[in-house]
Amino acid sequence: MTDRLLENDTALKILSVLIAIAIWVQVNSGVPRQVDRRLGPVPVTWLAATNHYTVLGMHPASVTIFIKGSPTTVTQSIHAEAWVDLAHITKPGTYSLPVSASVPPGTSLVSVTPTDVTVTVDSITAKKFSITTVPQGHVASGYGIVVMTPVSTAAEVSGPSHDVAAVAQVVARVNVSGQTSNLEAQVTLVAVNAAGHAVPQVTVSPSLMDVAVTVSPEKTLPVIVKYHGTPGTGFVVGPISVDPGQVTVFGPASTLSGMTSVDTNPVTISGRTTSVTKRVNLTLPSGVTASPSSVRATVSIGP
Repeated sequence: MTDRLLENDTALKILSVLIAIAIWVQVNSGVPRQVDRRLGPVPVTWLAATNHYTVLGMHPASVTIFIKGSPTTVTQSIHAEAWVDLAHITKPGTYSLPVSASVPPGTSLVSVTPTDVTVTVDSITAKKFSITTVPQGHVASGYGIVVMTPVSTAAEVSGPSHDVAAVAQVVARVNVSGQTSNLEAQVTLVAVNAAGHAVPQVTVSPSLMDVAVTVSPEKTLPVIVKYHGTPGTGFVVGPISVDPGQVTVFGPASTLSGMTSVDTNPVTISGRTTSVTKRVNLTLPSGVTASPSSVRATVSIGP
């Protein structure tokens, strides 16, 4: 029976196929099945060898990563990471950089799409700015702000050089609405451009600042120019002018209530034959200050 089976060509062919299938099954029974998986969009980050450069823009900002692995490792919860390396960047500009990727343990990377992204890089710089205090709102009627004093006079702005160059000043905005007395407030420092808008992508250090605000009763009064002495022989005093013509005075309400004008320190005109123009301080009662504290007075002298 066996001899007849071996002499039959068709039977031999069938037997050969069965043996081959058995061998394939035995060989591959220990090899786990591999499945493909598409991950994305995966955000692209960046690595820098130093803190001297940063990324202003990237296109595209994400990629698709294809991986391969066993069904037990390639699950819905896995994720991958993608990045570009700035280690070889030596100056600001726009570059086409290859994307690197890391995949979960037990899987292998098949491909990254796209393989390169366009990256705009800028240098990091820092600059010091004086702090400008800005009141928000209005103090109570009849009161005014004498002075706003930050605990420090300057702050440092750091970030991409393009953005730092756009900063015009650092402001400390303090809410003074309805105030009738002094206050202290901790406020956020903001870097703004010439139009007063916040500049993005920069960091202000320190970010917070204590500001002391002196609030006092106020009153706006006309300025009277005083002078002493007499002009040269044959000359007389003509029109007198002052700039500004009014100032705001601050002090106790009881003192301000009795004031109707503010005098200047006397302008000396002794022996003068020509007009005198000079900046002079104001004469103020004790406990009273003025803004401005000096004015430009002109005493005309003519024949």
